[in-house]
Amino acid sequence: MIKRASIPCCPGNLFPALIAVVCLSFFAGRAHGQEALRMSLAGDMAAESQQQAASTIGYYNLLSGPVAWRFSSGLGFDYDDNINLDSHNREGDLIVRPNLNTQMHWPLTLKNSLDASLGVGYSFHATHSDMDQFYVNPGSGLSFNIFVGDCEINLHDRVSVTQNAYQNPTAGGNGNYAQLENTVGVNTTWDLNKLIAQLGYDHANDISLGSGQQVPDNSSENWFASVGAHVLPEVTVGVEGGVGLMSYDRSQSTSTQPDATQWNAGVFCQAQISEHISGRLDVGYTVYAPSATGAFTNLNNTADYYFQFSLSHQVNQLFNYSLSGGRSTDSSAFGQPFDYYFARVQTGWNIFKNYQLSTPVWWERGSQLYSLGGTTDYDQYGVGVNVGRAITKKLSGNLAYQLIRESSSRATLNYTVNIVSLNFSYQF
Repeated sequence: MIKRASIPCCPGNLFPALIAVVCLSFFAGRAHGQEALRMSLAGDMAAESQQQAASTIGYYNLLSGPVAWRFSSGLGFDYDDNINLDSHNREGDLIVRPNLNTQMHWPLTLKNSLDASLGVGYSFHATHSDMDQFYVNPGSGLSFNIFVGDCEINLHDRVSVTQNAYQNPTAGGNGNYAQLENTVGVNTTWDLNKLIAQLGYDHANDISLGSGQQVPDNSSENWFASVGAHVLPEVTVGVEGGVGLMSYDRSQSTSTQPDATQWNAGVFCQAQISEHISGRLDVGYTVYAPSATGAFTNLNNTADYYFQFSLSHQVNQLFNYSLSGGRSTDSSAFGQPFDYYFARVQTGWNIFKNYQLSTPVWWERGSQLYSLGGTTDYDQYGVGVNVGRAITKKLSGNLAYQLIRESSSRATLNYTVNIVSLNFSYQF
């Protein structure tokens, strides 16, 4: 018999932690770095989110024996003034997105637990019905945490179906770029007090669902490892490395990318600079080596440095910000390999009573690698404003605006798009 738990839905001391998780999710959405390192960072963020949720039973709103559940539903309205990301013939559309979300925490023993999260919805387009699409929110999946002495083993399966075509720098001219991403793997962490070692493996699949895809389905095998030492209580330094094997479906007519191997090696430093400031820096060297498959012959390796830094600062009760930036070579853009620079700033303002205000800004400049259809150089920047507030104890609303502009070496891929969104969420 499922009964409603006699606990508050979300205690006050959890709210700052939830804000931190949202900020992490903003950067994890397009986690940058080398492919294997990117898997590792994304896995760390997902594990941190699950650990935070599991640490406070008040995060959940239903109990069934030892299993805790959290349910919510939502309804979103988007107006997109350039639904196809076209440089000349701009067409607008209204999109309605109903959705359901659930999270589960099952403590199997005092330390071991099984966690699940699923957020699903459907996008209805008022005039472009061919773009109607079922979607799965990033962060959905299963996670099984096992503790053996000083060793923590995390088994996971993360899945998402996304429609953010502007995340693909070659999407101009067609906004129907739905993508299924599934990652299954294991991450093992040994905490030896002064020394922390991590070893992991992920198998990832990217499957095209939209009719405008120009990239074949692909899969990758990714191994990553790191060893860090606490040189000071607040400072950890170490070495990291990874290997990735990328493979593309040759049965599809859109096979414009060669299979490839990528490896990277570098160092990192993570520091709690003060009570309210934390940061991380990764620096290293990476090699992206395409193989001679199909029409691809005599391709040279791409070898260069990478770096990524991030900084989070809670300035005071009224203002906080997060910074992220760096240089990377990976295949995170819908399975296509790119070499690029990026920078992101996420600011949070608590200056209006009962309202939460954030203002994200981002920029990216890159070059596509190894394409039979011709390489693409691009510049993209975006700005946004998000305003949210609690309408009732269980109902909340959010109003958002985004401007994304891209200029490309291929004129047909230039575009500007404005997106206005109104979203409601109800917590059962």
